Amino acid sequence: MRGGILSVFFLVIGVTLLGGLSCLGEHESMDDSFGTEKVKRFRPTHFIFIMVDDQGYGDIGYHGSDIHTPVLDQLAAEGVKLENYYVQPICSPSRSQLMTGRYQIHTGLQHSIIRSRQPLCLPPGIPTLPERLVEAGYATHMVGKWHLGFCRPSCLPTGRGFQSFLGTLTGSGDHFSYRSCDGAEACGFDLHDGDRPAWEMAGNYSTLLVKQILRSHDPHKPLFLYLSLQAAHTPLQVPDHFLHRYDSQGNRVRRHYAAMLSCLDDGVGQVVQELRTSGLYQNTVLIYSSDNGGQPLSGGSNWPLRGGKGTYWEGGIRAVAFVHSPLLKKKGVVSRALIHVSDWYPTLLGLAGAPQSHRGLDGHDVWGTINTHGGGFCQMSPRSFVKGLYKFTSFHTIAHSSAFESPLTTTQCPVPTVMKPTNS
Repeated sequence: MRGGILSVFFLVIGVTLLGGLSCLGEHESMDDSFGTEKVKRFRPTHFIFIMVDDQGYGDIGYHGSDIHTPVLDQLAAEGVKLENYYVQPICSPSRSQLMTGRYQIHTGLQHSIIRSRQPLCLPPGIPTLPERLVEAGYATHMVGKWHLGFCRPSCLPTGRGFQSFLGTLTGSGDHFSYRSCDGAEACGFDLHDGDRPAWEMAGNYSTLLVKQILRSHDPHKPLFLYLSLQAAHTPLQVPDHFLHRYDSQGNRVRRHYAAMLSCLDDGVGQVVQELRTSGLYQNTVLIYSSDNGGQPLSGGSNWPLRGGKGTYWEGGIRAVAFVHSPLLKKKGVVSRALIHVSDWYPTLLGLAGAPQSHRGLDGHDVWGTINTHGGGFCQMSPRSFVKGLYKFTSFHTIAHSSAFESPLTTTQCPVPTVMKPTNS
């Protein structure tokens, strides 16, 4: 694989420091209400999906962390916290499930991440979420980390449905220089604008770009913005003014990791402020998700869960997530419904009013579960029901008690009949 894209070695998108949210420069202060909405009339539903990298389950303020995340805490408190939310234990598989609505065993990405020198990418024959949203009339933009392959132009974000892309194509790299290596002998510059290396980009470009996208977007045209941050993935790098907040933290690794998450929190606040200022907020659904559990060796904490990144223990696959939106019928609630990263594909397509075929999909539309939380068993996740140390694995309808099935599309409310330990 020589020349073209791979001669640069890695295409670049950028999520500069900490996934690119500008913690590097001056920015507007954010008040308690995140600003004032300019336009309140009806608009189509906009989607902002923020995926962060390697944030541990215990590394957010509302889970009792010593890390300061006031913006994320407020957004979650005013939305729906997803406390039974699952992803894959490593990066590429989780991101592939978000993009396709299919388990990694159905895309061939179940074995590991896609490495920079591998001629692999997300299978081209599977329609992606941005491709389907473009068909539904959406403008689609991506800022941040791709990590789903770039061995040919059709594998790039702009070849998979995103109308614009700025970010990194590989799994990790220096947050300041964008140098990324796959072994000591294979290093390259990994920051791209579309399909070209963005040599001239530096600093807090990603937050500035996100603000520009939001500022220039026609509020009457639906928007899908995928903000995929490299924070808090190694290398652990952060501006000093965030690091000084944790001077009392004796563990150097934990100190840098915590500062990165505070920087990320600051950047998310700027994005929400711009949503308000641009008149998009009132009809926006914002989803926040980590791609896998935290890496304890790199400062992450998944307490009280066992395990971490790279493992199938709860600490590796149960992730921080919440939904924030003025469109939610019930806000300020905690949902323990079982939800999976593959569910966002059919859920967002459903909200967009896009025609759907569930053929080949593993995800479920869970908007009813999220939006009407607490409405009884029929509004629970279509996946399963977990109670304490046990989970229900089979269902039968009241009308057909002899048939073991999960008829959640019927009007009958399913009644759980078989329970197994959650470690089974």
